Amino acid sequence: MSSSPLVVLMALTSFLILPGGSIQSINPDSVSDLLLRDEVEQAELLLDRQPRTPLTTALRGEIEYRKGNFDKAEALYDEALRADTNTARAHLGLAKLAIAKLKGDQAVTAITRAIELDPKLPLFRLYASEAYAVQKNYAEQRRHLEEYVRLNPAYDADRLAEAKAGIEMIDAFAAEEIARVEGPEAPSPLRFRKTLNLIFSSIMINGRGPYNFAIDTGATQTVLSQKLATDLGLEPITTTIMHGIGGSGKIESKMYRLDEIAIGDLKIKNVPAGTFGDPLLSQLADGILGTAILSDFIITINYPENQLELSRTKPAAGASSETLPAWYFSNLLLIPLEVNGYRGNFIVDTGAVTTVLSHSMASKLGVNENTPGARVDLGIVGVGGFEGVVLRVPNVTLKTPNRSEQFAQVVSIDLKQISKMLGTELSGVVGYDFLQDYQLTLDYYGTEVRLNKPAN
Repeated sequence: MSSSPLVVLMALTSFLILPGGSIQSINPDSVSDLLLRDEVEQAELLLDRQPRTPLTTALRGEIEYRKGNFDKAEALYDEALRADTNTARAHLGLAKLAIAKLKGDQAVTAITRAIELDPKLPLFRLYASEAYAVQKNYAEQRRHLEEYVRLNPAYDADRLAEAKAGIEMIDAFAAEEIARVEGPEAPSPLRFRKTLNLIFSSIMINGRGPYNFAIDTGATQTVLSQKLATDLGLEPITTTIMHGIGGSGKIESKMYRLDEIAIGDLKIKNVPAGTFGDPLLSQLADGILGTAILSDFIITINYPENQLELSRTKPAAGASSETLPAWYFSNLLLIPLEVNGYRGNFIVDTGAVTTVLSHSMASKLGVNENTPGARVDLGIVGVGGFEGVVLRVPNVTLKTPNRSEQFAQVVSIDLKQISKMLGTELSGVVGYDFLQDYQLTLDYYGTEVRLNKPAN
């Protein structure tokens, strides 16, 4: 069996920044700095005062991309290139869109052209590393990470550290295939247990176990508790930044190499893994298995039957099923949903005990920290900790084109750090209370999510 192309080693999805360089009439300390601080509205206002040029059109496309309006972004990138085929940032934008649809060849072609036009811009090299990772061309991924480090983008210390760690991880695997899957073409369903609105299964690591792992579609990578890593005698390869919900949204994580993960009938060789040290999470699980590691298959999380199903072909659509287009960011699948009439992109997350909204989406619904009775004395546990402001948002309806789910209330948390890491606005996370009655099918290669609610 082949290895998955989806294990981008260090979740190196850059957030949108527009550092100096050939920005023509736009002050590099204006739009770029505003976007670096996630002040998209102010950046948009600034661009509205600029003449309509191929460059400003491409920058408007970048802003639409940041806001999660990918179709609008693509239209603006195309408009910029029709006016001037040498608009480097438009080629960058098309590369990012191709990466988000796992179209590796298109992404490489577009980002290569951007680099030809502006070879000294570090951002281009970072996206080139991602484009080649989709192709599983780790030599080229490493080369562009090295070039990114050489260009030394001082404005982005976290990503610079991640790039250096990414190089070390690639070197640790040498010429071996990363996340190579071995096992039958039609694996047996894997039973899982439901506890505290999460799903768990038993897995073996390096021939030892079994260990209790959460099955998590919302994990950017597989992680172990620090205790388990110590018990297994693993030696850290490097340290990087790991992003997650809760606390500051990011923590340092040691990175390890796992020779083998065994899950049901399958064995996955040469797996990069991070760690978490939160004591509460450690009580719940020995680790978290990110489902992108199984992306060679069509994955169905069958909540009614309490099992995970893997297939080489997509199951036939039932009368009650609905297929949603998805976008791929850092091993996560985002789907568009409507929230009380407002559109947003949501992570499909079996590792979330409840559905949550971002503070920005809650604000659109008229709820913020100053709303009487909105603040909740509640911790949200995640790899980043268990703190932060939590708000209560009443009477929420989440809609797809064909169905809706109503909630008497939904909590809202700060997702700015996660949005920054992904490089696009995240409006929320659909968790157990949304997913619990569905057969949830994930097609990573096809960037699609299917929801099927079996008849009672």
